[in-house]
Amino acid sequence: MRKFFANGVLVAASALIAALLMLGLVDAVVMPHIVAVPNIKVPRLHSLDSLQASQRLEQWGLKIAIGDSIYHERIPLGSVIDHLPEAGQRIKKGRAVTVLLSKGSRYYTTPDLQGVSMREARLQLESNQLQTGDIIYVSSNEIPETAVIDQHPTAGTRLKRDGRVDLRISNGPPSSMKTTPNLLAQSIDSAEDTLRKYEMQLGRVENQINNSSPPGTIISQAPKPGTQTPRNTRIHLRVSAQHPDNGAR
Repeated sequence: MRKFFANGVLVAASALIAALLMLGLVDAVVMPHIVAVPNIKVPRLHSLDSLQASQRLEQWGLKIAIGDSIYHERIPLGSVIDHLPEAGQRIKKGRAVTVLLSKGSRYYTTPDLQGVSMREARLQLESNQLQTGDIIYVSSNEIPETAVIDQHPTAGTRLKRDGRVDLRISNGPPSSMKTTPNLLAQSIDSAEDTLRKYEMQLGRVENQINNSSPPGTIISQAPKPGTQTPRNTRIHLRVSAQHPDNGAR
């Protein structure tokens, strides 16, 4: 009896194994010929908005699946940053392609810089992913020297990453001595604007033959850079000029 039962179990197990092998053979060999699902090459979807991406996938018999969204500085809000599977890969018709969409540019809040030192203002801007813009020095009896008088845009303004914030910095009381800026190697076209930012004025401008510096470049100034002078001092400049015959043929 026990021998008969053991033989029965062996036969049943063999039959089960045979059935599984047959199913595997049918699935691998027979079914692909009965139900032939074509492979589709995934089209490129980058920079398309979600509707355009969905329509393009439908044209190829594919579906869209919306994945995560992240900030992106260049790709507009709601447009495709990336997708899986990638463009050019082949997948079965009817499958879904998952797209990663842009949340657009991220905005950063401008900190309140009034009254802080210029060094502290730079650090706060950097920590908020912003940059220092134009700096203008203005005499003030109320605000300590090198502290921020005001800013543009104002505190609380939201800017894109690396947005620039212009600062007006205290240059001390009007009667105090001011530091002459370094204009050497600058273009003469920018000199007057630079001097204005340091509460200085443009004085005499003379040309001097100097073939080692580009024409229009400042090669000397008086007073020299870093000199302490009264407010609105006139700074005299010498500018590089080429000899009229230089390079002539």
